[in-house]
Amino acid sequence: MTTLKYSSLAGAEQKFAMLDLLPDTHAWIKDTQGRFVYGNRLFFERFGFSDLQELAGKCDYDIAPASLAEKYCSDDAQVLLGTIVNDRLELILGENESGDWFLTSKWPIYNLRDTIIGTFGISRHLNKTERTAIPFRELRAPVDYISRHFSDNISVESLADACNISVSALERRFKKHLKKTPHQYISEVRLDAARQMLLETRKPIGRIALETGFSDHSHFTRMFRRYFGVSPSRARQRLDMAHSQ
Repeated sequence: MTTLKYSSLAGAEQKFAMLDLLPDTHAWIKDTQGRFVYGNRLFFERFGFSDLQELAGKCDYDIAPASLAEKYCSDDAQVLLGTIVNDRLELILGENESGDWFLTSKWPIYNLRDTIIGTFGISRHLNKTERTAIPFRELRAPVDYISRHFSDNISVESLADACNISVSALERRFKKHLKKTPHQYISEVRLDAARQMLLETRKPIGRIALETGFSDHSHFTRMFRRYFGVSPSRARQRLDMAHSQ
């Protein structure tokens, strides 16, 4: 998707009306304060609203459990800094631990003066037919394992052993379906978890690094800056400044 530019967020319902036609896709727009200004029909009906007007003006804490709302808000904080989340494959576990697959993307919305004025997100629930496709059958076990054990010392060899496949087969599956290596995916999961802790807790950065599987503070800082474009301390500082305004 190219950069989203609009003079304002007004009229979002008309601008994005075509999103109501997409199956299994939730779409939403929030202003810089995290208030919904748009949600497609599948999105607002998911939360029990009969029309967009009932959703408008609410924030994540009004419609989701606090633990999830905190995650959504911390994601928004990064997007409001210019970060783009692009087709993130997520396995969200249910009570029976069978899990459901989602593809989530988020972008900042700019006005004509190149100032960020909101965020746009879509999350596509992969239906039962798609979950039987080869990519999800082949990735389910390693992605599930990584989501549970990312803070441990996971090597590609130990991951392959836990999933009862060879290292070469594991690397081939990740490269084919996610266009990245298992090691890169493990690092991304750790960095996402670290960012979450960084923005939601006051834990020292060194402790966060260790709790999310990084070997030391300096390695964590290098990886974080490479992935998010800012250092961990700068990301926390920016969030503190935004909250004080």
